[in-house]
Order: sequence, then structure tokens, then C-alpha cells
Amino acid sequence: MRKLIIGVAMLTTLTLAGTAAAASSDGAVVVDDAGCTTNFFGTTCTVVKSTTNTTVTPSGVISYVTSGTVERTITFVFGGTYTFTSSLNMHGLRKNDEVHEESDHYASQWAAVSGTYQLTCVQSYDLHWANGQSQLANSELYCV
Repeated sequence: MRKLIIGVAMLTTLTLAGTAAAASSDGAVVVDDAGCTTNFFGTTCTVVKSTTNTTVTPSGVISYVTSGTVERTITFVFGGTYTFTSSLNMHGLRKNDEVHEESDHYASQWAAVSGTYQLTCVQSYDLHWANGQSQLANSELYCV
């Protein structure tokens, strides 16, 4: 459930950050957005940075590379904090609207601190798609 919540939060953040997206001079799409919001629970600050480059070969193969990070800190009114940092690096090849190959590397760390309580978790995985099959490698999740 926690992964689902974090995933939805990341997608929401990236969607909202889309308003800060801009094309750079080399054709890359760059997102660089930061902001904070406060409600009765506390203050949430988020920083989203990503770059996507897309190239189309003469044979029609689309190559895209995306690298990005999301950093989020929530400071609660009762004094606790929650921090979340993630990074994603992705490279894919598509032709005729089909994924021919894709490689993803994802890493995240989140920490909750309140008084003397502290929990830090790290998750990462590498995923490779080829010929309609996925290959999971180097997956880890641990908390201390």
C-alpha cells in the first residue's frame, strides 16, 4: 500500500511539474520545479527535476532517455518529519508503437523521524524489457 501511495504521489508531482517543463536548446524536455504547500497536517515541499531526450532514426526506431529525481519533505505540525527521495533512469527503443527494449533503474529512500523514533528505508531495482519479457535484476528493499 505504501508503494502505491508513493507511486501516486510521484505521478501527481510529475504531472503538476509538467507546467514547469521546457524544451532546451538541444531538443531535450527539461522539468525543474519546486514548491511548498501547507495544510493543517504540516508543510510539504517538493522538488522535481528531469530531462528527457528523444531521437528518431531513419529506420523509424524511437530512442528515448529519461533521468530524473523527486525530493519531498513533509514537516508535521507535531514536530515529526517524513522525507522521500527517488531517482529514475530509463532508456527505451520503440518501433511501430511497440516497445522493443527498455531498461529502467529506480532508487528511493524514505525516512520518518518523530522524537526518538526513526525509520529509514531504501528500495532500488533494475528492470530490463526485451522481446516482450521482463527481467528483474538487483532488486532490494530494506529498512533500518
